[in-house]
This record gives sequence, C-alpha cells and structure tokens, in this order.
Amino acid sequence: MGRSIWIQGAVAALVAVVATALMSSEAEASLALVDWNMEARRNLPLHLKAWLGAMLLANAASVFFVRKHLAARWVLGAFIVSHAWIAILEITELYTVQGGLVSLGHIIVWTPAIIALLRYRSEIALPSAYGIWACMMLLFYAVSLVFDVRDAFIWLNVRVF
Repeated sequence: MGRSIWIQGAVAALVAVVATALMSSEAEASLALVDWNMEARRNLPLHLKAWLGAMLLANAASVFFVRKHLAARWVLGAFIVSHAWIAILEITELYTVQGGLVSLGHIIVWTPAIIALLRYRSEIALPSAYGIWACMMLLFYAVSLVFDVRDAFIWLNVRVF
C-alpha cells in the first residue's frame, strides 16, 4: 500500500508540473536564452534556488548508495559530468553557456541515470533510505526534464533554425 501511495503522489506531482509547464508562455521560458553565469544564478527566484538546492543535495546523497546500488553510481556520474562540462566551458570560455545549453546537457547526461533507476527499480524498496532517495531522484529528474526539454528546444530553435 505504501509504495502505491508514493507512485500516485509522484504521478500527481508530475501531471501538475507538466500542466503548469504547458500553460507557461515562451516569455516565461526566457532562461533558455539567458547566459548561465554566477550573476544569473544569484538572480534566480527563491523557489528556483530552493529547487536547485534540494536537487543538489539529493544528487550528492547518491554517495551514500554507490557501494550497493548501480543506479546510484549512474546518478553520481551524471551529477559530476553535468557540472564538470559546464565548469570547463566557463573556465575555457570556448562557448557562451546559456540556460538552454545547460538544459540540453541535462537531457543527454541524466537519461542514462534515469534508465538505470528504472532498470533496477526492483531494488527500490520503500520505506528504505535507498528507496526514498531513488523515488526522490526520479521525481527531481521528471519535473526538471519537463522544463529542460522546453528550454533545450527553445535554445536549439534559436541556434539551428
């Protein structure tokens, strides 16, 4: 019974976020074309800073599970790669990092982690610490990817077409 409540809650939250994203205008998606630098990060609305902080903590918590769970290794790897390539681009100034480019990177790097979490879902036993963490990661990824897909398409549309 407990597991189905978690799944129903996650599905309900995802539906609410998708509906909100679909109702958002393209003007509200302006982060896709904004330079993603320290100034932009400092000027984010409080709710986005809170979301990113919670997601940062959840990703970092993967270190507690990497020894026993392959999916946690994928999440940790995705976390490291998604931050390392942005840092490299910023330091080398090879490319102007914009929100949509970061979103595109999330789609590319997080997809294997999501697949690993889903593939090894039999290890997600609730209410274990790993089970709760894995459900949280799937929720974080699902919600974030709704916005990342939108922002990546906006960014690609400006760059490619």
